[in-house]
Amino acid sequence: MRKTVILILAMLGISLGVIFLYAFLHEGGHALLVLLFGGTVTEFEVDFFTYSPHISYVGISNPMQRAFISLGGPLLPLILVLPLTLLLRRTKNLVVQGTSLLLLGSLLPTLLVSVGISLAYGFGSVDASEDVARFLFYSGFNPFMVAGAFLILFVATLVFLLKVGRVKDVYVRVTRALRGPTDKRSPMLVARIIVTVVVLALGTVVIRHTIDGDQPVNQPLSYHTRIDVDLQDVKADSTFFHTFAVEDPTVFDFVYSLDTHSDITLRLVNVGGEPFVFNNQDSIVMYQGRGSLSLAYFAGFTLLEGDYALEVSPGGLGSLTMYIDSKKPDAADQQYFELLTKVNDGSFTAGTYSEEGYELIYQGELAPGLDQILVTVPGGYERKVSAFVVGEGDVTLLYVADGETHTLLEGFKATMGRGLQPHKGQGELRVNALNPSATLYIYLKED
Repeated sequence: MRKTVILILAMLGISLGVIFLYAFLHEGGHALLVLLFGGTVTEFEVDFFTYSPHISYVGISNPMQRAFISLGGPLLPLILVLPLTLLLRRTKNLVVQGTSLLLLGSLLPTLLVSVGISLAYGFGSVDASEDVARFLFYSGFNPFMVAGAFLILFVATLVFLLKVGRVKDVYVRVTRALRGPTDKRSPMLVARIIVTVVVLALGTVVIRHTIDGDQPVNQPLSYHTRIDVDLQDVKADSTFFHTFAVEDPTVFDFVYSLDTHSDITLRLVNVGGEPFVFNNQDSIVMYQGRGSLSLAYFAGFTLLEGDYALEVSPGGLGSLTMYIDSKKPDAADQQYFELLTKVNDGSFTAGTYSEEGYELIYQGELAPGLDQILVTVPGGYERKVSAFVVGEGDVTLLYVADGETHTLLEGFKATMGRGLQPHKGQGELRVNALNPSATLYIYLKED
């Protein structure tokens, strides 16, 4: 009986070790590519018991580099195939052979899952929230050709294992050793059943990890506050999920990731009811819509002395993560206030805003109407937008791409450096204007 308990504990330990090793290599593949491309890894998490395995990084904006960073996770663990195959040929130790089979058994199914995800992406039935789908999204490669490549890799790996590693013979040897006596009451039979359950659970965990994905998050390099919100916990009487006080003029950066398929509105609110200098209202919309955002910026806003809150509308499903950073105002922040002053007094012109890298893509007087398309831009790149409304009227500036709508301006006069995520299809800048007597200026920068 003691030997049976030891065997069960040993196999449980080995199985958990295999899970963590796979997760380490998977996240390590992402991280290695980030470092090779000159980025910075800001978080590396592989603990299944606390958080879903993931990495966070900054400094990478090139779409093709992001594509290969996403692909690094599924591919790097495959480096184990060669050493494990050589190990199977040389060792007679049943524990080593069993562990090697577990590792190889966690690698092959992920290749088949990658085939399925590529095909599903090609038919439009999955979005870019999983590693392989994100690779296809950023690279623009043909998903059916990528599916074929994964299938060829699967077949080649399987043939290699059968011919060179002789995994079939090793499997028979290991299972015979685990089978033990045929008596149904034998402790070895119980151990075999438990080990089988563990192996099946291992395969389920690894495959689910591959399907769900662990999107590397391109988060801010520094932040002093992080808030994780389960949107189902937000009720009508408790929509504020974070409150804070400002004692001196301070510049705030709000960077958030969002995963929801329900309509939500995210706001910054002056709890005391004092109007913001940039919109003359006591609240400002940070996001309105639905969907998954790996990262979105609402940055560079100077808040004066007062009490503030972050608010999200009730009734949502999914999750929100908010990163907050702050600093004392510098010369750039002073420039923003000067620009706002010119916007408010009507002296702003097309040449007033001359931020490096930004190009004026639209200038015109607004006409009354809803959902007016002002300008279109191609997909494939991250962008930043600065926009200014000079004059009066109720103006809402929207960005529409891949069926998602992002609010850039709503009820206020200016935004600078508003980040836009890359998208596949054509993006459209649209405006809703009620009783306008204003001129709109839009500047765009491609990262």
